[in-house]
Amino acid sequence: MSSQPSPPPYQGPPSGPPYQQPPAPQQYYQPGPAQPVPYVEAGAPGAPGQPPYLPPGAYTPAPPPPPRGGRGAKVAIATILSVVLLAAVGAVVLFKFVLKGGPDPAESFPASASMYMELNLDPSFDQTPKLLEHLSKFEDLDYDSTDDLLADLIEESGLEGVDAEKDLSSWLGGRHGAAMWEYDGQPYAVVSLASTDAGAAEDGLANLRAAAGVDEDQMAYTVEDDHVLMVVGETGAAAALDAAKSEAGSEPLSASASYEEARAWLDGDQLAVYWVDMDSVAELAELTGEDADMFSEFYSGQLIAGFSAFDDGFELTYRLFGGEDDPWTGSEDLLANMGELPAADVAATAHIPENIGDLTSEWLEAYEGLYGVDDYAAEPAEPAGDPLTAEEYTEYLELQDGYYNGTLTAEEETRYLELDTRYWTAGTVEDPWVDDSDDYDYGPSAEEIEAMVTEFTDLLAGADLSFAGDFDAEEGMNPDSVLASAHLAEDRAADLQALIDESLTEEGAELPEGVTADGSEISYTGSETASGTLSEDSRFSDFAAAAPEQSAVAVWVDLAAAAETFPDEFEGAQALSAFAWAHGSDGGDGTGVLRLYLTD
Repeated sequence: MSSQPSPPPYQGPPSGPPYQQPPAPQQYYQPGPAQPVPYVEAGAPGAPGQPPYLPPGAYTPAPPPPPRGGRGAKVAIATILSVVLLAAVGAVVLFKFVLKGGPDPAESFPASASMYMELNLDPSFDQTPKLLEHLSKFEDLDYDSTDDLLADLIEESGLEGVDAEKDLSSWLGGRHGAAMWEYDGQPYAVVSLASTDAGAAEDGLANLRAAAGVDEDQMAYTVEDDHVLMVVGETGAAAALDAAKSEAGSEPLSASASYEEARAWLDGDQLAVYWVDMDSVAELAELTGEDADMFSEFYSGQLIAGFSAFDDGFELTYRLFGGEDDPWTGSEDLLANMGELPAADVAATAHIPENIGDLTSEWLEAYEGLYGVDDYAAEPAEPAGDPLTAEEYTEYLELQDGYYNGTLTAEEETRYLELDTRYWTAGTVEDPWVDDSDDYDYGPSAEEIEAMVTEFTDLLAGADLSFAGDFDAEEGMNPDSVLASAHLAEDRAADLQALIDESLTEEGAELPEGVTADGSEISYTGSETASGTLSEDSRFSDFAAAAPEQSAVAVWVDLAAAAETFPDEFEGAQALSAFAWAHGSDGGDGTGVLRLYLTD
């Protein structure tokens, strides 16, 4: 039985010096908070830069390792940052900052809308000044006026013939909303923009529609005294606009019980509000031809999220008002225990639900039903093209730098993509992906995967997992700085260690020296763990006070330390100080807080 429940994920094109197949080195396992993740296909068959299609569960030859320099950690950081940074920057890019009020946009939307987002920049609260102050800490986001910001937006949009000041800022207010809505079997975007000058709005929107090259059947709007209502779709926008106005007049979104309950939960002023009716979104997905089975399997109810600025940065809070209790009920002690971890650059902790075994079985069944992973008898696809010769591989690596730097000619780019496809589907003559189909390793069967997952989940049910470590410019994460532990619900730490040992042995790897198993705890402490504790960091203490009382998962990343370790990746973003996220439950509903701390 293999120790891997799924094939290694595709990691992107190789980079760095020519790859040399190393002798089988010892591999070390670093225990940390993790949970089984179902297999996900990596790219479409035959797509440039993707490996050949393999049946789920099959062995995938690993690509060359990334160059030393901590690329994996950097990618992880970038992924984490995108959650909050896109929200912050998106608020700037999508809307115009004019400090004038407006009506509640939700009053203009039909109650049957499936998704709704509102931006409120009313000057009656201090959110707008805080937002502008925080954004000014980033390069290229420091504007003397909101008109300058809008002018940049219009310039980037490529809409020629639009005068930002005349066509937009002359009439836009400060409170706007957008929603997804279905009418007559088609999806539409409905937009409400606060207006302070109906005449200017009429002229400006006409110019915008002409510049966009669309007609009334694709973009229809009506101008009222205090707002503009607009409907956008592939066709039938004018009829949809009339229907939206009619429904909003008698059954507005603002008066719907589900929206009112969710909106009332958000505490304090919000720069942006995001609300989703999960069931309606699934129906909307089906209208567009998307398969919504997996979505419906895991999500239901109403989601509300609020984006706001606080004194030290940005905050996103959310709650899922679901029909079923959130299984990640969490623990009141999670954040307090996390505060006792070393004051490391990265820390994570999780309280595993007692019924994690049942949950995992449900997830696997849902995934198997959707993707058909019961069929393991499929033959692997033939490699696309021949393996690269030594000369072609050298050429491939030389072209690679130019491709990522955007300096290749069209002919060179075509050649690079040809070599890239052949490399990732066939390998090299010296080191092909598949030498002999008779020796092809299909990996573990579905039964083996399920049995292995069951063994782990039985041991981890009710456990508390913790991890902490420091960044390293050469290795991404300094292995000597790592502290990892698992506090099990029963005195079975030795069983967990034995299971890990067994799994790693089959892969020619082993646990590092220093792993101990005593009673209910298995742990590893490196020789260079950080001094002090997280609770001594004022940023972490501030976040812990804002986290859900019953937290199940929490993540902490010191972005200031990351910027110091990886300066190239943080160029222009030195204002970032820390990222934190915690998810838990409140009255059976899943709830969470994300915070992005900025430097002074």
